[in-house]
Amino acid sequence: MPIVLKEFQRNICENIVERFSGVKQAYDELTAHDVSSWHKVRQTASTVMLQAPTGSGKTLLAIDVASRFSESERLLWFWFAPFSGVVDQTRKALREGAPRLSLFDVATDRKLDLVYNGGVFVTTWQSVATRNKEGRKARQSGDFGLSVDDLIFQAREVGMRIGCVVDEAHHGFQKAAEARKFFTDVMCPDYTLLMTATPNDRDAKAFSDSTGYKVGSPDEWASISRYDGVQAGLLKKGVKMARFIAKKDDEKRLISFEHTAMNQCAKMHRLIKSTLSDAGIDLTPLMLVQVPNGKVDQKKAMEYLIDKLRFSEESVKIHTADEPDADLISLANDPNIEVLLFKMAVALGFDAPRAWTLAALRGARDANFGVQVVGRLMRVHRKLQNRPNLPAFLEYGYVFLANDDAQEGLLSAGALINEMETRASQLGSQIVITCHGDDKQAQVVKNGENLQLFIQTDEHGDVLVENNESEEGGGGPDPDTLKSKSHQISLPFDNTDKNDQSKDAEKPSKKSKSLVDAFTSDAQTSYHYKRRPVGPETLMSEYLPDIHHDFEEELLSNIDFSTAVSDRERIRVGMKQENRDVFDASGDTVKQEDFWARLEPEALAEKAQQLIFRFEDIDHGRFPNMLLDRFKETLIKEGFEPPEDDEELEQQLDLVLVRNPKLIAEAYKKCRVQKVEIKKVHLPSEFISERPLSASPKNIYGIYPPDLNLDEKAIASQLDEEKQIEWWHRNPARKIDSVALYEWADGAGFFPDFVVKVKDREIGDGIALLEVKGPHIRGMDQKKAAAVHKVYGKTFMVGRNAPGKDKFSFFRFENDALYEDGSFETVRLRWA
Repeated sequence: MPIVLKEFQRNICENIVERFSGVKQAYDELTAHDVSSWHKVRQTASTVMLQAPTGSGKTLLAIDVASRFSESERLLWFWFAPFSGVVDQTRKALREGAPRLSLFDVATDRKLDLVYNGGVFVTTWQSVATRNKEGRKARQSGDFGLSVDDLIFQAREVGMRIGCVVDEAHHGFQKAAEARKFFTDVMCPDYTLLMTATPNDRDAKAFSDSTGYKVGSPDEWASISRYDGVQAGLLKKGVKMARFIAKKDDEKRLISFEHTAMNQCAKMHRLIKSTLSDAGIDLTPLMLVQVPNGKVDQKKAMEYLIDKLRFSEESVKIHTADEPDADLISLANDPNIEVLLFKMAVALGFDAPRAWTLAALRGARDANFGVQVVGRLMRVHRKLQNRPNLPAFLEYGYVFLANDDAQEGLLSAGALINEMETRASQLGSQIVITCHGDDKQAQVVKNGENLQLFIQTDEHGDVLVENNESEEGGGGPDPDTLKSKSHQISLPFDNTDKNDQSKDAEKPSKKSKSLVDAFTSDAQTSYHYKRRPVGPETLMSEYLPDIHHDFEEELLSNIDFSTAVSDRERIRVGMKQENRDVFDASGDTVKQEDFWARLEPEALAEKAQQLIFRFEDIDHGRFPNMLLDRFKETLIKEGFEPPEDDEELEQQLDLVLVRNPKLIAEAYKKCRVQKVEIKKVHLPSEFISERPLSASPKNIYGIYPPDLNLDEKAIASQLDEEKQIEWWHRNPARKIDSVALYEWADGAGFFPDFVVKVKDREIGDGIALLEVKGPHIRGMDQKKAAAVHKVYGKTFMVGRNAPGKDKFSFFRFENDALYEDGSFETVRLRWA
């Protein structure tokens, strides 16, 4: 079925399609003789980097981009997967998400007549750009068709353009001379979409340097934050890490850190399993064990899991290949498998949505490797997405480190992932196990808190719990705004194997799950920031009144088909055909002739469906049939004989709607937008966060909210420094306390980024609305610069006029275009 994207995904997708559309427009204005100009556009403007955490929908986004952009011209896409084992997985996703996009096999479908109308080859660099047998076959013409080189050349000759999607496959590109040569000398893509889960990807720059295709700086990339993925229910809230340390070096030899990591990982796994079962959720969680590459270590880990931790032999599997393949993907999705051991090299490229826990038996300090490890645990299984009332600890993944050095890579990974938007360098809490002889104790340490190497106990030997109070001048939140603080928790820790060897090992033991207790307790820790007295209790928001039960009837009565029914049979469109002699270099033999082409019914139906289902509050079940009846009644009333065949009648309606795309929108505006009203929205008395937040002197909660991107954080910092700003508030989108605008464009909700109180502003009780946009402002976003709130007046739009520009500018919308309107100065917020 076609892809249904989340709102944040849809915004990114539309942005990428519009960027490619701008490149297409540049190509369309060039002739075949403008070789240097074509080359310049390709290398400087045709490449988009999409960075997003694993699990946030990169593949779906790329599929939707390829599908939607292919509607504008004939495109032959080459989609490069990171490993051959995920090619089938990608093909399946394309088949389900973009059914109208033809799928080709590079081994058998290298024929121009097959690819003439466009489509996509899913392959790997190794299949087309290596000296191995498979690569050589694809580069030679034969029984299975043209060589890839000739196919690309002939596709261009018949007017096609080449698109390229590179899914993490730019990693190692520097070392793959054949792949680099194929990309630059043979494929020369007109549109390139690179995808990565690795923030600030250094390999992206290497790719750019070696191919000449400019990727741009990270602030120019299409980016999805972890925060967006979490809010949409696609990603877990975080990943918590347990590491094990000994106080004395001579005690390290007495402890098996590998067994400790697997032991504690198994306890958390079993708690998760029993919790899911008690909640009636038919889902078997998966415990991952990352093992070294040596067979001896792998065998020992397998034996410990089965013999000591009492997992059944059938439920434990090991994957021994050096890269992800169909077998690994199958194991990760098999509900009969509870524990999956895999080699360190396979952290990239496979999905494990059942996974909550991972025992890492060997460490890696590389942050990019850490990003991939974290990515295996971040996905939320579909059965749990947006499911209410789940225990808090199920909203996290858990990593148990046998090697203390591995924390460096994981913490760096957490910082990088957060930097995608928020720059908040925190992966989650650490559980630190302090060992002294037989005495082992656990601490939960959040980012910015101090580790206690020696844990204090009272006279009875019970562990003391300390409050971490903020110190004056420490850079933390104002103590007056912080209602309750997280605790550094120290709990007794028992790592013996006695309970694990019993017949009840499947059940979590109350006596030996202190680390589990520490994790579950930590999952419930939160920080509360009171609304400051200067902050308002209420704000004014536009809202659309609830629709009445016969709203569809009212909408239909305002759709005037009478002026449009003559379009019902205009199935043809005029086109031009250019003919020339191949051997005529002068161009004197060029001739143009006009001809008619028929519109495709399938394409019309898809476009008409988009127009019909554009508005969410229309009954999508009833409305299409009601609209068809209304159209038929109009035909009869206007003296036309409607077709007897319902399918033909539907095709005529599709044609009328596509030829007159504002018919439904204008009627909707009459019925809904003109009835927009004003209401008070009540702001929460406190802001709740799962981690400490940086202090802001003028935010109404005294903090910088965690969802601010780089530009928004820069604007917020500037607001904090200006004397004429009394306070500012981060306006959430689509929440009960949001300040919204609905009159601005056909009833689409618009939620400006900031609500700002400005001294001496006479409009709206001194409140101004501020919207921050990135360098690529297109389409509907442009019109937001002219949006007017019923109470607070015109919205101010600010942004950087060019990537990397230090200063912000105001923008105004006039004559269907956006213009820079001077430097951003807060004094201008005073005026309308």
